[in-house]
Amino acid sequence: MIRLVTISAMLATIVVGILSSCELFQTRAPEPPTQASSSFVPPTSAQIVLQNLRNAIKERNTDNYVRCFADSLTSAHSYQFVPTEKAAAQYYGVFTTWTLRNERQYFDNIKSHLSSASVPNLILSNDRFEYLSSDSAIYSATYDLFIPHDVAGVPQTAHGNLQFTLGVDRNNMWMIYRWIDLSTGSEYTWSDFKGRFSY
Repeated sequence: MIRLVTISAMLATIVVGILSSCELFQTRAPEPPTQASSSFVPPTSAQIVLQNLRNAIKERNTDNYVRCFADSLTSAHSYQFVPTEKAAAQYYGVFTTWTLRNERQYFDNIKSHLSSASVPNLILSNDRFEYLSSDSAIYSATYDLFIPHDVAGVPQTAHGNLQFTLGVDRNNMWMIYRWIDLSTGSEYTWSDFKGRFSY
């Protein structure tokens, strides 16, 4: 009987030792999120596309940024970007064949020059819809874009005017399929950012 109690006590000690060494009952630190922050809303209106664009830039979310533009897989339109005249001349080889893939690459490249604490920001002002129907729109605005990158000699702000032509895709979701960038003077423009960070 004494021997049975001793064996039971030894087994209990071994089991407790194994469980405690496995740390099954200890709390663990939470793992970091695997995806970037996202506040993307299904773009059922032209206005939502603009909000998604601002949020994607602020959240540095490449997938959501690209989702704001026409994709030939789901749209009858091909995405087109028209740079400022100055940027078109300076980055001629870049902008002659600019596609949605280039838009993604530019955004990823510029993100690689941001610290984890950096928060880009896009402000659209003097904005209006020059045309708005149930399935197409033309939107224009003055923009101020702040990108706190770490590349010496390159401005962190861009200023200019833009014009978006928007439409609906085959899923009745709105997207931008034509983007015209217009300079307002000698300021650094969004086109300059795209040209500089396209490679």
